[in-house]
Amino acid sequence: MAPKVATDGSGRPDWRRPALRVGLEIALVALVAAYLAIHLSSPLVVALLVVAAVVGSVALLFRELDRQAYAWVRYASNRAQQNQQKKRREREKRRRQREAAAKQASDGRRQQSKDG
Repeated sequence: MAPKVATDGSGRPDWRRPALRVGLEIALVALVAAYLAIHLSSPLVVALLVVAAVVGSVALLFRELDRQAYAWVRYASNRAQQNQQKKRREREKRRRQREAAAKQASDGRRQQSKDG
């Protein structure tokens, strides 16, 4: 299942909303860890709690970074596909124009040979 990624109006991946969400999630982790650390008396448990909070924050950050990278890859892939389709249509149009010009020229030569 592909993760849902917010985009700005142009279809480009937007980084502001995900950055805000990750910032809030990390702040929540830090606040919960601080609240628990205040009420714990054992320094060892507090140290383990701080380590767990840092690891959790880094995990949240990397998860969002992965989503953003996926969104940019998908965006670039779609753009490349659109460009390839556009080039293919232009090539087909030029080919049809060349065929029409060649047919018109051959029809003109046939008409001249009939007249001459």
